[in-house]
Amino acid sequence: MNTVQLGIRIPSNLNERLTAFMEQTGISKTEVVVSALASYLGCTEEISLTERMASIEAKMAQLEAMLNSK
Repeated sequence: MNTVQLGIRIPSNLNERLTAFMEQTGISKTEVVVSALASYLGCTEEISLTERMASIEAKMAQLEAMLNSK
């Protein structure tokens, strides 16, 4: 897949949540943002299988973290 670099500004509270999510799941900001954009735009089928698996693994890690914190 060809990629382009994108610079964006986000609110600090959203960045804090993103950082916490990254720490819980071990996935990169890029993977989170690509997955979120594809989901929002309704084009998840255009994402490679590797990227989709990373997204699923991230969601599983988040669920496990939530269960372990209770």
